[in-house]
Amino acid sequence: MVNVQSVVCNLNKKLETQKIKIRLGEALGDGKCFVCGKAKSKKGFTIHHLWYVFNDITYDKYPHDSDGQLKYYQDLEPIVMKEKERFLYLCNTDHVALERINRYNPEKLLKLIEAFLLTKTNEKHKNFSKMLKDIL
Repeated sequence: MVNVQSVVCNLNKKLETQKIKIRLGEALGDGKCFVCGKAKSKKGFTIHHLWYVFNDITYDKYPHDSDGQLKYYQDLEPIVMKEKERFLYLCNTDHVALERINRYNPEKLLKLIEAFLLTKTNEKHKNFSKMLKDIL
């Protein structure tokens, strides 16, 4: 039998977590993902650390349940508000992509980018070389 009170409590925690994320998103980037610019995402949003400081708040130090997630964002919120330059607001899809890219060593990442630039099979990518030069 489902404990209705427990379900309602978990939903309330998820809603509180969402409210914190929305506040942080507004503070960091008008509520839009830094990468894709979307304000809505089926998979939700997260806060990405650009760098860590000693004894930083990281998600891996919290239980991976609604209690832990709420506590993580409650602890993270004042730090993000105080040190906005250390964080990005990202949709979860782009955060996963960024974390995957971060796993590559620099030499392999450069070769991957080179292979991407050499690949001519996608019309959407034809101006990528120029765009890359513009940001570098």
